Amino acid sequence: MTYQINLANIQGNILTGFNKDFQSFLFLTFTDTEEARRWLTDIIPEVATVEEVQAFKNLFKLVNKRRRGELGTVSSTWMNVAFTHSGFEALGVSGLDLDSFPEAFKAGMKARAAEIGDVGASDPEHWIAELGSKEIHALLIFASDSPIELRKYIMRHTTILESYQSIKIAFAQDGMDRADQPGHEHFGFRDGISQPGIRNFTTPQNPDNQDQGIPGQDLLHAGEFVLGYPTQIPQAKPDHDGPNSDPGENSQSGPTWTVDGSYLVLRRLRQDVPAFKRFVEHMAAKLGISKDLMGAKMVGRYASGAPLERTEKQPSYFTPPQHDPGLGDKSLLKDDNINNFEFGEDEEGKIVPRAAHIRKTYPRDQGGNDRESDTQTHRMLRRGIPFGSSYRPELANFYPNTEDRGLLFLAYQSDIERQFEFVQKLWVNNVNFPQPGDGEDPIMAQSPEGSFKLPLPGKGGGCPVHSLSIKHFVTTTGGEYFFQPSIEALQHLTK
Repeated sequence: MTYQINLANIQGNILTGFNKDFQSFLFLTFTDTEEARRWLTDIIPEVATVEEVQAFKNLFKLVNKRRRGELGTVSSTWMNVAFTHSGFEALGVSGLDLDSFPEAFKAGMKARAAEIGDVGASDPEHWIAELGSKEIHALLIFASDSPIELRKYIMRHTTILESYQSIKIAFAQDGMDRADQPGHEHFGFRDGISQPGIRNFTTPQNPDNQDQGIPGQDLLHAGEFVLGYPTQIPQAKPDHDGPNSDPGENSQSGPTWTVDGSYLVLRRLRQDVPAFKRFVEHMAAKLGISKDLMGAKMVGRYASGAPLERTEKQPSYFTPPQHDPGLGDKSLLKDDNINNFEFGEDEEGKIVPRAAHIRKTYPRDQGGNDRESDTQTHRMLRRGIPFGSSYRPELANFYPNTEDRGLLFLAYQSDIERQFEFVQKLWVNNVNFPQPGDGEDPIMAQSPEGSFKLPLPGKGGGCPVHSLSIKHFVTTTGGEYFFQPSIEALQHLTK
């Protein structure tokens, strides 16, 4: 089915992603409706759209190809804006419209802590004070290729904010790609791989499957991520391999003006890097495997991003390499190979444990084609970026590990409960998913202690299962549920 997506009306970070090395997030509060509306009127012309962002990326590719990868050829700086439910109320949205939003968005992330597993050290009472105690109304998202240009642009907008006495910055958070390991999060693993493709937006690039972007990237209907477009249907055709290509009903949520908008989940996740590395080293030595393989078993990929599971261009193996093959064989990291695999041939988790992070958050064809068709109704568009400086173990004896570092998790979807909350509650935190006793996600679950079932081939040819006790190394320190309206909706909100 072909339909046109209104790229000029959708904010830019949603479908294509800013993907800039330098980003910043300003959390705002309002106390005067008229001032808030005037401020919004001022900034609407500067809100970047998907049309603009995609045009820049196309130009960047052309120039980069001609200049043979030379840095600094073209650059840009962008801004987007999102609101909480209480932010819409502060803007003077009618009670009828406010009531029509779904319960998760109305309640906000703090109130949903028990649902999504923010317990123990991740409980909102332990969050950063400004995010734990204050009611956030809006979020400004800034992104740039240059830290200098980013600062200039933020200063411009803070000057605008200062002209409105009733609008305050409650909290500011910078995000930055790691200079020492670009594209990798602080545990050292490549991040942002395996994003879903979007029908009628992502270009099909797999000659063997026109329902995919790059090989292994299934194309999903736009309504899974933006309101007002067709959604996925869980039931696949009997002879269909992969997600159902038939369109479901158009996604709807809240007032009629939410069309071309998207729900944004933002979480500030602190990572205990030294503890994670110590655990990996300890368990690797105890089990007689390498650190590379131990980490890959927990994540589901090697640190380079090389798949642990067999891909179409990779020979089948029962025992994956002990050392990261992506560091020697760069073909494993190419777009046509890095994501082109399924879990159906590894139902027992002998290669990728069933509780490994990437398998918990995206189980693919685990359980058969019907299961994969349902799985694709829980996907999200991730736009995360690290915060804080990289861990330097060589300096550990000289400086205490007090650095606040981690990941700013951002994800877009059309239904918070069906997508983010479902994945977090029923997959990530569920010890009985995919099968009873598999354990929790060893990376993203936030409970203080957890378990992890790890099958490892034995010397006698068998595959004994090791049940590991895991202290989780990621803690939630703040977050919120936002809605990112269309350009037309932003204009509507000013009236």
